[in-house]
Amino acid sequence: MTLSTVQPSPVSPSSAHLLDATRALLPLVREFAAQGETERQLPRALADAFNDAGIFRMCRPRALGGLEVDPPTMMQVVEAIAQVDGAAGWCAMISGSGSAFDAFVPPAGAREMYADPRAVTTGVLAPNGRATPVSGGYRVSGRWSIASNCRASDWLGGSSVVFDGDRPRISPAGMPEVIVPMLAARDCRIHDTWRTMGLRGTGSHDFECADVFVPEHRVIRVPMLAPFYEGPSFTFPFLGLLAASIASVALGIGRRAVDELEAVAKSKTPFGGLTPLSGRPTAQLAVADAEAALASGRAFLFDEVGQVWRQALAGRQASPLQRARLRLAATNAVSSAARAVDLAYTTGGASAMYERSPLQIAFRDIHAITQHFTVAPPSRELLGRALFGLPVEPHLL
Repeated sequence: MTLSTVQPSPVSPSSAHLLDATRALLPLVREFAAQGETERQLPRALADAFNDAGIFRMCRPRALGGLEVDPPTMMQVVEAIAQVDGAAGWCAMISGSGSAFDAFVPPAGAREMYADPRAVTTGVLAPNGRATPVSGGYRVSGRWSIASNCRASDWLGGSSVVFDGDRPRISPAGMPEVIVPMLAARDCRIHDTWRTMGLRGTGSHDFECADVFVPEHRVIRVPMLAPFYEGPSFTFPFLGLLAASIASVALGIGRRAVDELEAVAKSKTPFGGLTPLSGRPTAQLAVADAEAALASGRAFLFDEVGQVWRQALAGRQASPLQRARLRLAATNAVSSAARAVDLAYTTGGASAMYERSPLQIAFRDIHAITQHFTVAPPSRELLGRALFGLPVEPHLL
């Protein structure tokens, strides 16, 4: 298992240390993969190991005890873990790359939340909560679905619509005002709802709170366009970072599937045949197409991330077109990885159907990822609009 060395700039000491720590963790990820699938959450021992390595705070500001690594490093970490276990890679992604979210928490709230730098955060962007303004903050109620890695988290972000009485407060843009209150996990109830086809080991249950007070200093304002910390990591567009990190999970799963197909094809002789599967022209075409889809999708993604990262290093915001290309590259990487997995699964034959077949697990996991709103096929419509130069709200990119 190797990590790629795609870097637009020299690797920082924290990035190099994290890459080394990730390599050392991969045997443990493999050891706990089946347990995570059975328990439908990231096993506690593996969550603790990720925390020890700094994975859950890899994009958090250094001022809050984070590593603040560059996006390509984050992507390589997530991709490598997902190549061993897609669900573990997803948890590393959601709390690790999601720790960039912490730059948008007001400093007083962030200091409270990360007095212990090992504190872990997750959240849900869909505004399914209701926040009522009161003196010093908000009273928040709601129930949020698909909160990945919530059982290993200390803080839960529950996006909410602000209400004045019975009516949503309307922002200057003419839309309901949305905030993200950061809720202490102890103030929330987790509902065991994560019974799914793919990414079973992510523990993406529902969580709920009822009339919980959240102080103003623990509230993120949406759209998230003004981080409280300076530096290239927080100049990089947040939604673009999220999409790239999700795509990195898909790329890791795709890599595992193609590698598995190569191994199966060399050892498996199909029914009625005299030679291994690798000798069949149809299998040769499939593995070639899968490799091309996966490698080209990865190259496009890392290239666009590198360009936007260089802009950030120079202190410049990415243009709407650059943001759109970054998002498009992430969506394309996911669809390319899904195509690679589909080719590998189909070519692998009947043995790919068995519960513990890596091809079967990859098939389920990759098609769970294609449902995420940031990288789902319909997102291309928004990106095409931006590529045509038509107006798009910046926070959507």
